[in-house]
Amino acid sequence: MTSILNEIIEERFKKWEHDNLEKKPRTPKGKLFPVITVSREFGALGAALAKHMSEKLGFSIWDKEILQVVAEKLGSDKKYLESLDENRRKTIEDMVVGFLNKSTTNTGYIRTLNEVVSALEDHGNSVIVGRGANYICTHPNSFHLRLVSPMKVRKGHIAAKEGISKSEAQAIINKMDEERSAFVQHHFKKDVSNSSDYDIVLNSSVFTLDEMMEIVMLAYEKKTGLKLPFHN
Repeated sequence: MTSILNEIIEERFKKWEHDNLEKKPRTPKGKLFPVITVSREFGALGAALAKHMSEKLGFSIWDKEILQVVAEKLGSDKKYLESLDENRRKTIEDMVVGFLNKSTTNTGYIRTLNEVVSALEDHGNSVIVGRGANYICTHPNSFHLRLVSPMKVRKGHIAAKEGISKSEAQAIINKMDEERSAFVQHHFKKDVSNSSDYDIVLNSSVFTLDEMMEIVMLAYEKKTGLKLPFHN
């Protein structure tokens, strides 16, 4: 990892810690817990569970923050990136590549994405959302989770959240699922729906966030031998 990338990531960690000073959940100081990666079908509450776990475990959460670090490292316009209307983009990843310096290629983007996620894995104590992180993280104790849910449930969530019809919600879901699958296939030559690429696959229509977290914590302990710090 380059010194510049290290500085960017450390600054992000410091900001996260500062923003969460008043929150009680903290991982034991100096203790490294393997990262948790979260892959998800669109509308299956993957981001919601990641946020919930972050808050309860005192882990930092890395979702769009990863793209911001990649953008900073490669010299793209971070402010423009942050202002993008996600509903109008093809994929965030493609937009990042589009706003890089002209000399930077897609290869440079994926290489930097790998560097960033690998650095987060080394740091530990984090929940990493999407970006094919489970294919980048190679530590045997890193924990990989995927969330799925029936289409009828997912389109209900999206329709309610966005104030649109269920048919419109399904079109968005189909598009997002296709883009995420294509991203993983293009960059990692993997099928995102292959259940054997994850330590556990959960159907979020069956369990509450607390129940899913309880299952994850048990599976995490069985795999790593470490009991996660949980705070009510």
